[in-house]
Formats: sequence, C-alpha cells, structure tokens
Amino acid sequence: MTRTEKAIGNFGDYNCCQATISAFAEELDLDMKTALKISSGFGGGLSKAEVCGAVSGICMALGLKYGSADAGDLETKKEVKELVKTFMDKFIEKNGACTCKGLLGYDKSTEEGAKIVEEKELTQKLCPGFIEDAIKIAEDMI
Repeated sequence: MTRTEKAIGNFGDYNCCQATISAFAEELDLDMKTALKISSGFGGGLSKAEVCGAVSGICMALGLKYGSADAGDLETKKEVKELVKTFMDKFIEKNGACTCKGLLGYDKSTEEGAKIVEEKELTQKLCPGFIEDAIKIAEDMI
C-alpha cells in the first residue's frame, strides 16, 4: 500500500492532518496512536479553516524526520524552517492556497460556510486530492 493510499484510506475515519501524518508515522518512529492523538486538533484548518490539515501533517513529518530536540541546535531549526517553507511553497504553487478556506473556497468555520461545504460535499470531493498532493510533494523531501 502506498503512502497516498494509506492516507486517503485513513481519511475516511480521521481528519486530514491525521490521515497525512499516519502515512509517515511508523517509518519516522512515531507510534500510530500517538500520531493520531497529537494531530487530532489540526483538522479543519485548526477548526478555523486556516492552515490545511494535510499541510500541517506534513510539517509534523518534516519535523520528525529532520528536527532536533536540542534547544541550542540553531542550524537544525533553520534547516527545518527552510524545508517547511519549501514544502508550503510547492503546495501553494500546486493548489493556489494552503488554508482550508482558500482551498475549499468557503470558510467552513462559520455556520454559513460549513453549510455550503457540506451541501456541495467539498471535503469529500476536494480534500483527498490535497492529501495526495501533500504526500507526493513530501515524498521527495522525507
């Protein structure tokens, strides 16, 4: 099973951030239960239609792969920041935005926006593609 297949399969049960981080968790030595728990609050653009959860999940994966727990390791902090910026630039180039409201065209954190997103089934129609794009971009980086 490919990472994309795993993530999209998990998207049926979990939010976009959980689905995306789940595709990389085990190979980055993060147990699945912890990955799903720690990423659970990032779906729906942090519940405010802000940064796409698929994007957040990849930023977590980049941190797991390349980050450091040493507060004084300024070089690693700089490198991870550049990797995240590169990833986000590529995602935005491909999709035109990196926020849920920018990607879906509606602010699903509002009652009106959520109603439109639900009626048009935008999460089901569009988000798997954003998850796939995020993973494909990240596969060249992780």
